[in-house]
Amino acid sequence: MALSVPAGVAEEVAAGLRRFRDPLPEHSTEITGLIADLFTISTSLKTLEDLSLHHHYGAIFNVARSDVDLVSASLQYTLDDIVDFFGDIDSRRGSTNRNAYKRTWVAMSRFFQEESGYSLPRRLANYKSFLKELEDLISEAGPDYLFMSRLREEFQELLVKQDGRLTRRIGAMSVSSSSSSSNGTTPNSPMGDRKPRTRRSYERARPAHLSPTPMPASPSFGSFDIRPPRVPAVPGSPVTSSAASHSLGSGVMSEHWASQVFFQPRSETRLPSKGDKCMCYGNPQPELFEWLETESFGKTLELAFGTFRVLFFVREDDHRARIVLGSSGEYYCLPLNLLEINRYGTSCLNLCRRRKGGSELVVWANLKFSTIEIMVLFFCTFLALRSQDGGRPVSKIRDYELIQEEELFASPIYDDDFEHALRVYRDKVTGAVRLQASVHKGEMKRSPVWTAFITDLVRTPRWLRIVDREPKLIVLRELPLNIFTFSDYNPPKTQKGGHLLKFQHREDAEGFLNVMAELAN
Repeated sequence: MALSVPAGVAEEVAAGLRRFRDPLPEHSTEITGLIADLFTISTSLKTLEDLSLHHHYGAIFNVARSDVDLVSASLQYTLDDIVDFFGDIDSRRGSTNRNAYKRTWVAMSRFFQEESGYSLPRRLANYKSFLKELEDLISEAGPDYLFMSRLREEFQELLVKQDGRLTRRIGAMSVSSSSSSSNGTTPNSPMGDRKPRTRRSYERARPAHLSPTPMPASPSFGSFDIRPPRVPAVPGSPVTSSAASHSLGSGVMSEHWASQVFFQPRSETRLPSKGDKCMCYGNPQPELFEWLETESFGKTLELAFGTFRVLFFVREDDHRARIVLGSSGEYYCLPLNLLEINRYGTSCLNLCRRRKGGSELVVWANLKFSTIEIMVLFFCTFLALRSQDGGRPVSKIRDYELIQEEELFASPIYDDDFEHALRVYRDKVTGAVRLQASVHKGEMKRSPVWTAFITDLVRTPRWLRIVDREPKLIVLRELPLNIFTFSDYNPPKTQKGGHLLKFQHREDAEGFLNVMAELAN
């Protein structure tokens, strides 16, 4: 890894810590010290990278590389952990500004103290000192070898603990294993406060490949210059956007969650009939479906918008996902991780390709919807399949929220032993209200786990209640879930079939109740 990478992260973390100073004036001196140390660390890392490229000092750098790798590896873990805590603040909307920062600051301080036996300020000071000694060593300025030896031993001990945490996370990453719920901390420890006996959302990683040998890359990944046999003609029977057909493609993956999403009972809230018709602006790929079969892609879902068809294909061994759409014998296909999805007008979704390094979006396809429910289900299905894709992950995701939906509430919850983010959305066009649980952190952050349309339910008497003896627990008498994840997820329910929402903090539960009361009125 180029040392400029952790240097940049250190500066970003320093910028994030600035947000703590105003809400927490009693800790401002300590926070300012952390910020200063992070910028010093960043400068040292950049200096070491420059020395590594020097015609003379580069040879000495190679001798000291093991020490450089040691400190940079431990530092990267620490920076990632701090960024995780920043995410806790961004997701907590039920607390006051000061309370949210105070709780996060206390939890973060206790976590680092528990992990290493000393405070975060001391840890950063150690990184700073060790990097300075490395500068002196490589530039032949006379380092303090005894001091370096003591710090080296501390970092080696710390890195063993940090690697151990990563090992436990990886052990929990397989979404097909229901037994990996332990994080190796005692329930009453400060570490347990940060990582309760629930799998954090970074543990809901992309599904592991089923085969130890990756599928060879297709030569058509970029250009789709393929020549398999001809695709069958589309049947002419009229179907609606909420109906599905299994007329195109083969190798149907009927057990995949996506095959069930559009067949659940739901409300129907009409969208204004405005906007362009369904169309694709790409280049049709002849003889596409046999190529997909040859590459082991199985169809998970087929939707019909009049005569225009949209299909999702997933390869089981690595969860690579592709979308196919078209009509009249002409079909178009792209990997989902090359596309972004955005609402256009009131009733359309645009599928867009990035251009100029992601600074510009070019419309590849337009889909027109008749109800907000179908639009939302398609939007969430697209995001979930793309995030579960085992290929090149999408970077700097910008399309995780549906345009013209307003977020009324957000809070972390414990959901089937996972830490998810619960949000309440209201569509500005139709007034439709829904709940959504998403992955809270990690590489699948903001990926939908489930959504439920509650426009009518919020006005139903005694639809929800808070549990008297457990003020962080709310029971919903009814919640029609649409689930976008694998079968190992089991929605928490009461014995009578009610849905349970388990909040991390009492004030979050109260905030949720307040929003529901406002919607009911």
